[in-house]
Amino acid sequence: MFDHRIEIHAFLEIRDEYNDRTKRLDFVAEAYAQRTEFGGRENMYASRIVHENEVIYTIRWRSHILPGMYIKDGDDLRKIVGTQEEGRHWRLHIRTVKTDAKDLSGNVDTEG
Repeated sequence: MFDHRIEIHAFLEIRDEYNDRTKRLDFVAEAYAQRTEFGGRENMYASRIVHENEVIYTIRWRSHILPGMYIKDGDDLRKIVGTQEEGRHWRLHIRTVKTDAKDLSGNVDTEG
């Protein structure tokens, strides 16, 4: 069931050597997930319909995964727009939005 490797990242606001504010992509967690998207073999999760531009990742429950973070799925970076817990600390459904944009935050430093 959980056969898809994903990484969860958050953007941190930091200061560079010129004391300017920049954003850096920071690693939060690695997880194995079940991926559900519109038109796939399953278009429902927890009795809800998956919309056309969304991808739902179901993982084993973890704390501190919040909307506003990003999921790195291969080369794609997807913004988390919502989470839903199933059961008591059993599974976590992470709702993300697909986008064609490569740079979601303006200036991204993916190194470091």
